[in-house]
Amino acid sequence: AVVSTQSTGILTDSVEAKKKRPTQVQIVNGEEENSGQECAKVCSGTTGRGVTDYQDYHGNVFVDVDMSECGFAKVPSVVISVEGSSNHWKAFGTSSVYNTTPTGFRVYLDNKNAGQAAGVLNDKQWNIDWVAVGFTC
Repeated sequence: AVVSTQSTGILTDSVEAKKKRPTQVQIVNGEEENSGQECAKVCSGTTGRGVTDYQDYHGNVFVDVDMSECGFAKVPSVVISVEGSSNHWKAFGTSSVYNTTPTGFRVYLDNKNAGQAAGVLNDKQWNIDWVAVGFTC
């Protein structure tokens, strides 16, 4: 059933109608064999400004990103960006994703090239913004 509100002209679909509608996400190929498109999902997140858990790595840093809340059943495709308030544009590794699993991935950053000591990255609001596309079944 479809409900229409005459005052605004907005149509509101029932839950049943939404289930029958094709998904808005289409995955052409991925890291593993594709599941049905009804299982396709886009999930995004951030490590958070001022609260990212940077770990020392030979004078640079790495960050383990948790995306377990997305519910992926297979390894998704992940795109990242480093966001911040100062000098993050000078860092290396800002789009490199390592060891992706259905529940997370790792990012290594060469923060020394940006002239930023590991201890001040959170002060500069550096964080990892990410978008993952994959299958939940």
